[in-house]
Amino acid sequence: MKSVFLLDIDTQKDFLLSSGALPLAGGERLIPKLRRLFDFARRNALTVISAVRALPADSAEPLPYPPHCIIGSDGQRKLEDTLLRRPLILEDRPVDINLVDAVRKHQQIVIQRREWDLFSNPVAEKLLRALPSHAIVFGVPLEHSVRFAAVGLRQRGVKAAVISDLVLPLEPRSGAAIHREMHRAGVESITLETLLTIYGA
Repeated sequence: MKSVFLLDIDTQKDFLLSSGALPLAGGERLIPKLRRLFDFARRNALTVISAVRALPADSAEPLPYPPHCIIGSDGQRKLEDTLLRRPLILEDRPVDINLVDAVRKHQQIVIQRREWDLFSNPVAEKLLRALPSHAIVFGVPLEHSVRFAAVGLRQRGVKAAVISDLVLPLEPRSGAAIHREMHRAGVESITLETLLTIYGA
């Protein structure tokens, strides 16, 4: 199990709660599955890298969407079900820390960034050197953050599998095309139930 890590993408209130600033259709239905997955990670001491959007209040982003994930707002927070004990938070700025040591000391590392692309925060790519070579990816939105993360991993030589029933697009009609694009890039697909069965959960 230590041969993989979980890559948790934008499981934030603004996206997943119906009261959020940019709610995804069906977002709240993901919460029980997220709870199962994080309980599994907790029991198996599995490393979780959590990407979150963190936009300043005066940002011109995120047009064409309404303002969301504003730093300091409740909607920018991660769901409680997606937080482990003592996560390390890395802001969207250069950091000077030993990332191997950080992974050893913290089961969950939260990477903030303004852009949809996880790798817009340079620490994300540096962190890959301290992680296993296989990522299990899940979260939202599929056509933006999840796609950038999964394809970006493959471009950097990391195996990636997306949990197909733990992702959602902002635009439901775009889902099938995005899955095909990721498959062409070498991203595998797996269901949550299959993942938990394979690893004996």
